[in-house]
Amino acid sequence: MTTPSKIAPAILSVFGLPFLGMGLFAMFAFLNAADQPLPNKIGAAVFASVFAIVGAGLVFGSWYGYSRQKVQAARELASPASPWLWRQDWAASRVESKNKSSAIGWWIATVLVNMLSLPACLAAISQSTKTQDPKYILAAAFEIIGLLVLVGALRATIRLERFGKTYFEMRSLPFSPGGHVAGAIHMQLDADAQHGIDLKLSCLRRMMTGSGDNRSTQLVPLWEDSRNVSPASIMRSPLDTMVPVDFAIPGDALQTDHDNSSDQILWMLKANADVPGVDYSDEFEIPVFRTSQSSVPMTSQPPNEVFLIRTDDSAASGAAPAQAEAEVSEPRDHRVVVNELPDGLELYFRAGRNIGRAVLIVSLAIGCAGLFFELVRTDRQTPKLVLFGVGFLAFIMILAAIHAALATTRIVVGNGTISWQRSIIGIPFSARQIPISEVDTIVPVTSIQQASSSGSTLYSLRLKTKDGKNYTLVDDIVSRQEARWIVSQMEKRAGLRLNTQVEVSGSFYGPPPQPGAALPGGYSVSLGGVKVNARSSNNWSSAVAVLFFFAWAGFMVSMVLRMPFSRAVNRSGRAAGVRTRAVTPSVPHFVRTPEMRQASLAQVMAWPAQQQAEELTARAIEHDSAALQAFDQSTPQWVGKIHLTDSLRQLEGRGRYSSDLRVRRAEADLELTLDGWPKTPNSVDMLMSQAKADLQVRARSLYFLGILAGDGIETEQAYSFILDYARHDRDPVVRQWGAEGLRFIGTDEALDELFDIFTHDASFAVRDRAGCNISDCGIFKRSQRLRMVPRLIDLISDTHLNTQMRNWSYLALREITDENLPPDAIAWRTWYRDHASTKQTQFAALDWWQVRGDN
Repeated sequence: MTTPSKIAPAILSVFGLPFLGMGLFAMFAFLNAADQPLPNKIGAAVFASVFAIVGAGLVFGSWYGYSRQKVQAARELASPASPWLWRQDWAASRVESKNKSSAIGWWIATVLVNMLSLPACLAAISQSTKTQDPKYILAAAFEIIGLLVLVGALRATIRLERFGKTYFEMRSLPFSPGGHVAGAIHMQLDADAQHGIDLKLSCLRRMMTGSGDNRSTQLVPLWEDSRNVSPASIMRSPLDTMVPVDFAIPGDALQTDHDNSSDQILWMLKANADVPGVDYSDEFEIPVFRTSQSSVPMTSQPPNEVFLIRTDDSAASGAAPAQAEAEVSEPRDHRVVVNELPDGLELYFRAGRNIGRAVLIVSLAIGCAGLFFELVRTDRQTPKLVLFGVGFLAFIMILAAIHAALATTRIVVGNGTISWQRSIIGIPFSARQIPISEVDTIVPVTSIQQASSSGSTLYSLRLKTKDGKNYTLVDDIVSRQEARWIVSQMEKRAGLRLNTQVEVSGSFYGPPPQPGAALPGGYSVSLGGVKVNARSSNNWSSAVAVLFFFAWAGFMVSMVLRMPFSRAVNRSGRAAGVRTRAVTPSVPHFVRTPEMRQASLAQVMAWPAQQQAEELTARAIEHDSAALQAFDQSTPQWVGKIHLTDSLRQLEGRGRYSSDLRVRRAEADLELTLDGWPKTPNSVDMLMSQAKADLQVRARSLYFLGILAGDGIETEQAYSFILDYARHDRDPVVRQWGAEGLRFIGTDEALDELFDIFTHDASFAVRDRAGCNISDCGIFKRSQRLRMVPRLIDLISDTHLNTQMRNWSYLALREITDENLPPDAIAWRTWYRDHASTKQTQFAALDWWQVRGDN
């Protein structure tokens, strides 16, 4: 949410006033200089005025931004649970083009850059004329940047004037994962687009890294889809031209997220067309949000080809990733030459295939080399350290130029092997061959460091062997679709599993943050992103950050070890839904073999405690009554002897939302056991004492007190204690986990209290969890939940109810009744009058433990 503050504009004003004052002072000083010719006076004054403009811009812009923030905050306050209504154009079901703001930005950059470069260029030309010194030509060449920016501004202006004020008209608001992005782009198109309109929908992660002068922005594509709208599909009318848009969004996609300005999720629709003159190019940011009407809930959708996130822990455990089995269409203009040879499928990557990048790198290499030789030739006083630094940079740039402009790669897949060879000007310098039987997978790979602020990203192809080795086959692929298509061709020819998901290297940044994505227990879930590898970055700044992190972590660990109550502190993270891993080298990875599945219960009970817990949990999830009974009897003996492994983590995730209340209860007891709490009255007393004395562990204490109360351990005492905090604690996190504790108690009274929290708590996060526990989560029978239906109907009948509460109430009604009625209070009231008794009879006929769940 936007929070206007006068402190920020005040600070920026204080920072900008010196620029403004010094710039104005320098302007007048240069203009009044008596010993300088008029052109020099004007040039110097113009140069100084840039600083005055920057200062004035900071002062004016900060306060103008503050006024805009107030307007934005009012708009957000009016619809706190509907962020798609926070933008004026989105609220009108349209998305304004970025072309106008782009043209304005280009002209601002043009004015500022040329105010700096043009005076410097004119002064250099004047000095060069007087002294005949060629060195001044380099200073004069600085104006090339100003000219390039001017050309960009002119093209942006011509594009804006030619195609008009374009916008994207949305067919629905918002777009939701699992649905379609549908609508039409409206523009003025005065020429025929013979090749149609190219559309691309992308999910981008925009990250701002570094600080101060080193601050930079990267746009990392997490997912994208593209298609071409044929000329016949373009609709023309007397008013404008409409380009139809229709893309399917994966069900596990990330939603738009602007909460963190340094780490955002954006959905961008780009349109391009090759037309005579200035080409058509446009960009629209569209709203993609999960709502109660979303077709696929975030936490239940299985991962698809590209929207998979793995945490560092799951990567380290060797958990197999989900396979991406979607066909990838051949790009229209790919840069790889594909041939069928007797040896197999040949993929040839020619030299200089990325012309623009090759030209840029070669130019930089020439500049660095020229600077080095100039320093060596003319300046004997240059420090050796500077010479070494410039020489080393020139050497690196020359190698990069050779790689970009002269290197070729040839990959052959066939005859049971994958071979690749790199050459420079036809001279091989690296060759390798690996049997296909040793290949695990081939994946497209990118990294944060390969992303740019414009969203252009480079991809590599990485071959992974079954023994854990990685080989880079080829790099510098500029198209995500091309990289995925090449991988699909290679894997199909090699007979490998089709896996075209893109990996993003660099674990510092982790999975993208998403509202509501964190589940209790710290599970790795499919959120809608890419597979994030837990490997170190090649960036030196990242390496330094790692060293600082480990130094800080070592200091914190040493401090914690000195604390007498470190055990209580270590538990507190789990109450906030983030479970620390307890995997130790002595605990082997649990793999259920056929022999283990067929083992008798007596044999299982003779196994070590860790294997017992994992096997009995697996059998309990399969509704094995004998295993459930043995599980309940064994938990007291497991306390302090079992640890959280990846297997238990996954089993817990399945058990928590099981369709069997006995399994849900077993999962809760497993959490209790893993945290070291026996099911005794003494545990209740200790948890209550900790909750009273320590704010840091209060939330987790209430959570585990709820589990104990549900198990019949001091139920009345624990229930009253939890309820007091769930109702009255100032901290919404504590109230939220108090509501989570109430879900295990399973009584009508607890369900009534959850409904009261759902309707009256000041925090939407607390209301959200209470509503979930009413409708689907926790230990309540279906007949108990059905009692809530009349109250929920009365709630949605309230005309003053806010949108978020209304959506949650409809969702709860659907989950409690299994009826998919429209969002209409009258329809639900009619249904309850006509079918409530039938539904109650249906629920009563079920076994007491049968509920709505995942299995």
